[in-house]
Amino acid sequence: MKEKNDSKVSIEQISVGQFKNFCYLVQDIDSGESAIIDPAWEVEKILNAMKEKSFRLKFIINTHSHMDHIQGNPVIKKLTGARIVMSFKSLAKKDIGVKDGQELNLGSNVRLRFLLTPGHSPDSMCILVNDLALITGDTLFIGECGRVDLPGGDASELFDSFEKIRRLDPKLTVYPGHDYGAKPSSTLKEQIEENYTLLRRNREEFIRFMNEP
Repeated sequence: MKEKNDSKVSIEQISVGQFKNFCYLVQDIDSGESAIIDPAWEVEKILNAMKEKSFRLKFIINTHSHMDHIQGNPVIKKLTGARIVMSFKSLAKKDIGVKDGQELNLGSNVRLRFLLTPGHSPDSMCILVNDLALITGDTLFIGECGRVDLPGGDASELFDSFEKIRRLDPKLTVYPGHDYGAKPSSTLKEQIEENYTLLRRNREEFIRFMNEP
């Protein structure tokens, strides 16, 4: 379990499941209003982490609708009444379908901005937490990126998503959807400079690169 705090917001990273998933708990410290991102697998472990901090869960957010990121939704929604948030493109069960650039708030201190980043899946999105962190799901890992050979994957769309990500503040901490890298988090600057999947390529080169065996 890894946690990042400033005076107003807490971001807790929890490792769960056999596929090295990361689940995230984001909280407005003043109000206690919170969101859980990509709850799956070890739901009891996630619930215990929430209880330790007296979470008032407002949103269940999924970076995309693959089962290893949404499996915990029904149990947590039943226990808390929190609303499920996904990309409006998602066909999975949700309460709020967000569009690119849409924002939701936790208390008065935490702003969650949603960036639609299709490529790994049609409904993939990243979540910008204030000016602190970017939670990337399976769009971008530390030193890697999400595959595009699953149903709905599209290398050309991922190219556009990477262009969007490159324009963000390089000081952002990148929190991925899986623990596939040398460390659990990084800065966007480090990823732009060191992640070979983010090397500058034109669209045709990138599509060819992503579709290599």
